[in-house]
Amino acid sequence: MSHNFNENIRNAIESLNSAIGLLKKAMEDANDDSCRAMYTMMLQDFKKHLRLLDKEIEMHKEKNKWD
Repeated sequence: MSHNFNENIRNAIESLNSAIGLLKKAMEDANDDSCRAMYTMMLQDFKKHLRLLDKEIEMHKEKNKWD
């Protein structure tokens, strides 16, 4: 298994977690409901992507393709 593949998933997770932190801060700083709604939708999407990446890791672990 390519180590780049594993590293790419780890990097994607790290980037998403960072973006989630920024979105949470942006939600606190938002000055209207439409901005908060936009950030909320983005936050939900990013969390969905994290779940997909976690599932991908689990699939690869089951096949002994993850290190």
